[in-house]
Amino acid sequence: MNQVQRIETEDEMRELLDRSGDVTVVLFKDSPTCGISMVAREHWDSWTPNAPEGVTLAICDVLAAKAAARAITQWLGIPHQSPQLLVLRDGRCRAHASHYGITKEWLEKNAVA
Repeated sequence: MNQVQRIETEDEMRELLDRSGDVTVVLFKDSPTCGISMVAREHWDSWTPNAPEGVTLAICDVLAAKAAARAITQWLGIPHQSPQLLVLRDGRCRAHASHYGITKEWLEKNAVA
């Protein structure tokens, strides 16, 4: 089972983006006070135990780590949303979903090594 890394700083977010040059990275931007995010989190939590080997998993609390959560979308040139899933590879966003688009099925289809 892959471990889920907590991202709390912009430096950690930059390291995560750099790591995507070698492996697929799946980042879940979570808003713990949002009802929609709670539903998305259930899908995330049901998918992560069986995530593909070699995929780096990360989570960022958008309330506790606002700067880091916004920095990644600025660097990638995509709109910040919450909740939001980003699939990163080669320093780019290969796929992203937000709100009710975040499902276990979406993860199984898009978050591949």
